[in-house]
Amino acid sequence: SGDRQATPATVPSAVSNRPRTITVTNHGGRSVTLFAKGERIRRVLAPGRHAAVFRGLTPGRLYTVAVGGQAIGAVVALNRPYAATGLQVRSDGSPGSVTLTWRHRITTATGGRAIRYEVTATAKGAPVVRASATGVPRASVIGLDPDLLYTFTVRPRNDAGTGRVTIARMTRTLGQITGGPAGTSDHAPSEPAGQPSAPEPSTPAAAPAPAPAPPPAPAPAGPRTTTIWVCPDGYAEVAGQCLTTKPYTFHTETQTQPYTYHSEQQVDTKTVPATFDGSVWTWSCPSGYSAGGGQWGVGICKGTVTVQVKDAPPQGWYDTGSRFGQDIEVKDALPDGYLDDGSQWVKTTAKVAREITV
Repeated sequence: SGDRQATPATVPSAVSNRPRTITVTNHGGRSVTLFAKGERIRRVLAPGRHAAVFRGLTPGRLYTVAVGGQAIGAVVALNRPYAATGLQVRSDGSPGSVTLTWRHRITTATGGRAIRYEVTATAKGAPVVRASATGVPRASVIGLDPDLLYTFTVRPRNDAGTGRVTIARMTRTLGQITGGPAGTSDHAPSEPAGQPSAPEPSTPAAAPAPAPAPPPAPAPAGPRTTTIWVCPDGYAEVAGQCLTTKPYTFHTETQTQPYTYHSEQQVDTKTVPATFDGSVWTWSCPSGYSAGGGQWGVGICKGTVTVQVKDAPPQGWYDTGSRFGQDIEVKDALPDGYLDDGSQWVKTTAKVAREITV
């Protein structure tokens, strides 16, 4: 028979792919355990070929996953995202594109900055135009027909599901807003025709004076400038405010707790004085001990005693030599000038004047 090629082991995987649920696959039929601080331990002892599914979890809580007694990682249980609010549609000056902005409550329980937004623009008789964004409450939609009225939608999505859709409808077309070609004409009205000619003079007229030269055509109007107020570079306008954001940064700290112990039964041996009567050695053992042999003035007593033995470190912890320890990530201090919105650091500033040519 020929040699068989070894198949690489399948790596276990744990994801929060439904609300308040963590699903563990590729466990190889081994027991699956879920740990979280302050919650009871959850187990699926014999999952067989099926995925191990843990429901009813706390959204935003970090759960450690172990397969066959070995930790494979940690997963945050998710909920569906909240719906976006304050959806606004702004023309960016082009007759075929707009910028959408909205507000959205982002939390650890709904995926944090990894949340995705699906954007659509629909109009009667026209194909659907789609766009997307990740982690930021704004998106540009291009390729629109300037003569149509569009309906815009924003739907948040994370790994656990989708949130409710938010809708905004146009009341004027982009052509009307930007002054594009829809409904306009480049032709000036024609001169009136059929005017009667002047009557012939009855007497010879003097030679007419040469006609004055036509006035020069007016020069085309040159460009003019205007002042607008915009957000500085590096800032985005959200709900009328200029915002810039920073993701959280973290450092590692060690969390400790005292040792814990359990009782164990162990065999204990004591030696006591023995006496010799000329033929045998004799001695007395303490209560709970029995004679275990002796000679030459020494008797041996054996008994079972209860001793306190230090427990092994809990899952995810280690022994520091004096206590159990665990390395945890702690959020850094707030940077200067920033505020904490619960999911990121945010800084606001005023708009600045900028001259543009029109």
